[in-house]
Amino acid sequence: MVDTDHTREQAAPASLSPLRRNVSMVAVLVSMLMANIDTSIVNVALPQLATDLDATAADTIWVATAYLMAVACALPIMIGVADQLGRKRMFVLGTALFTIASLACALAPDLQFLIVSRVVQGISASLVFAVAIPIYRQLFPPAKLGTVLGLNAMTVAVGTCAGPTLGGLILANLSWPWLFLINIPLGAIAVILAQVAMPYRSPVRGRFDVAGSVLAAAAIATFLLGVHQLADVSTLWIAGILLASCAILVVVFIRTERRSPAPVIPMGMFNGMFSLSILTAFWSFFGQGVAFVALPFLFQIAYGATPLESALLFTPWPLIIVIVAPLAGRLADRYDSAKLAITGLTIFTGGLLSLALLGGSPPQWRVLLCTGITGLGFAIFQSPNNRDMMSAAPLALAGPAAGMLNINRTLSQSAGAGAVSMALVLSGASVGSLAAQASAANSVLFVAVAGAAVSVVVSALKLRGRQRTL
Repeated sequence: MVDTDHTREQAAPASLSPLRRNVSMVAVLVSMLMANIDTSIVNVALPQLATDLDATAADTIWVATAYLMAVACALPIMIGVADQLGRKRMFVLGTALFTIASLACALAPDLQFLIVSRVVQGISASLVFAVAIPIYRQLFPPAKLGTVLGLNAMTVAVGTCAGPTLGGLILANLSWPWLFLINIPLGAIAVILAQVAMPYRSPVRGRFDVAGSVLAAAAIATFLLGVHQLADVSTLWIAGILLASCAILVVVFIRTERRSPAPVIPMGMFNGMFSLSILTAFWSFFGQGVAFVALPFLFQIAYGATPLESALLFTPWPLIIVIVAPLAGRLADRYDSAKLAITGLTIFTGGLLSLALLGGSPPQWRVLLCTGITGLGFAIFQSPNNRDMMSAAPLALAGPAAGMLNINRTLSQSAGAGAVSMALVLSGASVGSLAAQASAANSVLFVAVAGAAVSVVVSALKLRGRQRTL
């Protein structure tokens, strides 16, 4: 029996003009860029938000964490909903809601309203993340898909890493609400382009793994909330309950998925190489997540940098990724991608260590050099590791594998932001002096180094496993 939906999807590229394909791709890339910039653009404004909204430093970190947590929790559900709703419809809905939520963030009268608006932003972004790669597969034939996925990977990396720089440039001339107002024209452009050019495909009314989606979302939520509760000694018992609940939910989820006829996250894709690639990515993004939240506090409080100067100190990181990431992707097609990944991770770990060891008043050239080295390592690592991850998953599970990649990234970045919050609270710096906050921000960078070092070890295990199979 012919799978008509699959056949129709594969035939779609031939029926589309190059103009419609490319305009549709631009719509997705613009939306992906916007959603990924918002993972880190507010980080440089956290010290200012603490002052303007009369909040503690630890509380303002929830502005960053709430977004990442909402994305991670909503993604498992949205992956399943995508086939039921239709990819174009879901993309347009997600982008439009994200734009509206950005306006709500800009108009937030207090920290609580801002955090709630960020949650809505995160849920909206998960709609886009869930359908981006499937849309590319619908638009382009296999021969061109690699190039498009490379553009997408670069967009994600640049969006995430350029956030602090862009945020600082905005804050140098405008108030913090403009960090969110810039999304309105971008969102409008993406929606208009998608409506005009993106082909509509009838939803695939297959089975929706409701139980698996809800269990995955609940497990992610209890894990992240449990980690954040570890920051307060008085709530350690709550953290224990949440983390124990997470462990139980994971066990129930795995058993449910193994019995499900259409699992949201098929257990069959978790072979050795895929699992090791996922773990490697987790700990590297954890290290990056810690650095992206801690460094603005360090630059602005310890070094006395303005938001603009703080942003410029970040600039080498995304700039080098733009240059090196595409080259690393091409090299991964010609050489051992696992060796490239571990090389990049080693450089990345060294870069984070150099940032942690900068001292009290380093010259600007040294800070720029350290951020550049860190960005270089991450640029060399990411594309080869993503290639390993997607290659290790069976072709039939490419969609869930891509979804797992997004879940893993947002989960690890959120855990990294939570680690900074824990450091500020446990050290007493959250309600202490600015000097105490700077000291805590510098100390937590060693946690980032530790996370990156773990990723090097896991990557070494992956390389060893690959060599054994050759």
